[in-house]
Amino acid sequence: MKKDSLFVTFIKGFIIGLGIIFPISASVLAIVMGIYKRILNVINNFFKCFKKEWKFIACLGLGVVVSCLVSCLALNFTLKKFPIATLLFFVGLIIGGIPMLFEKTKKDYRFSNVIFTVLGIAILIGISFASGGKGAVITTDITGLLTLLGVGIVGAGSMIVPGVSGSVMLVILGFYEPLLEIISSLVKFQNLSTNILIVGVFGVGMLIGVVLFSKIMEYFLDKFERKTYFAIIGFVSASVINVVISLFGYTFNLIEFIVGIILFAVGFVISFKYLKEE
Repeated sequence: MKKDSLFVTFIKGFIIGLGIIFPISASVLAIVMGIYKRILNVINNFFKCFKKEWKFIACLGLGVVVSCLVSCLALNFTLKKFPIATLLFFVGLIIGGIPMLFEKTKKDYRFSNVIFTVLGIAILIGISFASGGKGAVITTDITGLLTLLGVGIVGAGSMIVPGVSGSVMLVILGFYEPLLEIISSLVKFQNLSTNILIVGVFGVGMLIGVVLFSKIMEYFLDKFERKTYFAIIGFVSASVINVVISLFGYTFNLIEFIVGIILFAVGFVISFKYLKEE
């Protein structure tokens, strides 16, 4: 397998970072760019892989960090001002990588395999309609911190499972806006001791979630590769459906829609032609 250049790896990290902050699945973006399984291997064998993969880790990590910083600054602007164009770009990126997923299934379209695609769609659509989303109250007592730890585990785990958006899961749990406010306060050096404690506990939970769910996904990819990829196709398809449905919640603007179609095509071409390892 031909490996990406360091610049392309940085760009892939940047795109994955967008998926972490925006309501799009970061793992789906990693899959359609052909580096999902490689990332799982690095996470699960970090010390063993570090010497061989340090350039990949550094460039990908730098791209993710830069993207998250830029995304946090741009989040209110792009999603509030140009939500349709922004989301259509991501849809293009996702759809452009779907043909690669079908290649991973070895075109083994037996019913016992295809049923996992149906299950994948059903599971993710079910999650998207889960009730909740009311703002949670974050406290620093033992119960509050343990809850925050659990939320970090679930949120990070959601980023690892293809098709599930970590940010959307935090919205469902009611912690997305409260955590954004705390991070914003921390950046402004307000309530440092309390906010550092909250972010630290949440960060530990995320680390546990990433490691735990990475091992689970790697196990399924190793033991049941074709069935897992059929399920992933279901997750990816459902994530596209969810994003398209969300578009109907915005006020239609013809100019923005036209720009969005152009960005959709750009995203598709980028994903289909340039962001896959050969």
